Amino acid sequence: MSYRIHRHIGFAALALGAIALSGCQTTPTTTPSKPALRILQSQPLKLADNCEASGSYFVEFTVTSDGRTGDIQAPAGPACIQEALTAWVSSFRYEAPGQEIPSGVEWMMVTARTGS
Repeated sequence: MSYRIHRHIGFAALALGAIALSGCQTTPTTTPSKPALRILQSQPLKLADNCEASGSYFVEFTVTSDGRTGDIQAPAGPACIQEALTAWVSSFRYEAPGQEIPSGVEWMMVTARTGS
């Protein structure tokens, strides 16, 4: 190999090394943290007497900048469960976070005999 080829390989290696090292020197990007949600009030969950449910249900929603809930996504399941959970989550009021925050709540139906 001639001196000229070694020189080009040397410059290429030096350039690649500098690029690799510069990647190590960059400041990592951070995502802004979401404010902590603090619930201020909610109504009790009310199921119709004839509503039969089992298992758990996850409801997705957005806490709006003023602390109300919106964009409520009721889970698949019996209509009485969907209606009850949507009404319940609609009653939630949070301390105003100042921005929209995606959130959710899981509700689990647990039954037991009295005194057990």
